[in-house]
Amino acid sequence: MSLLTAAELAQLQADFAAAVCDLSCQIQRWNISTKTWPTQATVNCGMSEPTAGQLTNYEYMIGDLATWHIRFPFGTDVRELDRLVISLANGATKTLSVVKLLQPRSYTALISVLATE
Repeated sequence: MSLLTAAELAQLQADFAAAVCDLSCQIQRWNISTKTWPTQATVNCGMSEPTAGQLTNYEYMIGDLATWHIRFPFGTDVRELDRLVISLANGATKTLSVVKLLQPRSYTALISVLATE
């Protein structure tokens, strides 16, 4: 038995995305036949430093690379090895590579990934 209706969960997901996802992000995926990084989607995202636990748990994947915790609206198609081109508030851009999709839980409000510079 679910504690939330589908409509309530959808509203929570929309509210979280509106509150957290304040940057524009191009999700690019490698095309092996054309050897290019075409843009798959342009969506909003949120960007923060990962927790110490995340850094410890995924150290074998990220090593000493600068790492960011990126959040996307629920339903965003983002995959490991995708390239993220994020437009920062100061007008600069940051290009990151997705190294880990953080697995969703029972009531997922946002899609979370770890990405490195």
